[in-house]
Amino acid sequence: MSLNLETLDAKIPSNPEEWDQLGQSFEKAHAKETLKYALNSLIKGGDIVFLTAFGPEGCVIYSLINELIQEEAFDKSSFIRSREELGFYDKENTAAGKFFVANLDTGYQFKETLELKEALETKFDMPTLLYGSKYSVSEQDEKYGKDLYKSDPDQCCYMRKLVPLSELLKPRLAWITSIRRDQTEFRANAKAFEFDKKFKLGKINPLIHWTKSDVWKYIHENNVPYNPLLDQGYDSIGCEPCTSQGEDRKGRWAGKDKIECGLHIQDDEQKQGGEFVI
Repeated sequence: MSLNLETLDAKIPSNPEEWDQLGQSFEKAHAKETLKYALNSLIKGGDIVFLTAFGPEGCVIYSLINELIQEEAFDKSSFIRSREELGFYDKENTAAGKFFVANLDTGYQFKETLELKEALETKFDMPTLLYGSKYSVSEQDEKYGKDLYKSDPDQCCYMRKLVPLSELLKPRLAWITSIRRDQTEFRANAKAFEFDKKFKLGKINPLIHWTKSDVWKYIHENNVPYNPLLDQGYDSIGCEPCTSQGEDRKGRWAGKDKIECGLHIQDDEQKQGGEFVI
């Protein structure tokens, strides 16, 4: 289904109900229509960040945004290209109405993942800003014990992903994710636009209707770079110590009752206590 974006109310959602209504309007929209509306209309109300871990879905969104740029459907003047320009450390919304791409730099990413980052940046001329924990891996080892990901993977995810992401998202209007509804039970009810109750901002999910086949069809037809580990039996790639070969997310935290780091689980969906549900 194709939407007439010109006829949509360009009002910036200010509460969960308005985000939900916008999501209903885009229930059958194409991914590019969702992105185009976000980057042309919603961005007038505040910063939008595309958070990627460089999975195949994230690579697709890189390419779709590039298509919008090439079609002149996205104003590149709103694109932030460096940490200094963004002013990360001000903790103030000094760049209202700007767009940037970010990756949570946990310190444990595969070298293939970081090489893919460079390949995507080169192909699409779209830099990714790395943002991580205030503790280096060695500092975390010293403070909490070596290899916290083994003894307490939830705490490790909390420190290296959830806390930095909370800092990153705090002054923003919305974030763009790569989730699909068919990935996990926690993602099955995702909407194209919704309110993120965990981080208290809008959440934009352009690929909710895509299947794994859709993703790979697009990648191969458009020659989009992707992680070579995906050809070696890794279906979902996160931190190197916590990722093994396996179908879908079964290779994440293998041997533990855990398939989510907590970024996309809302507080009312799973109660485990603490500031973040992980």
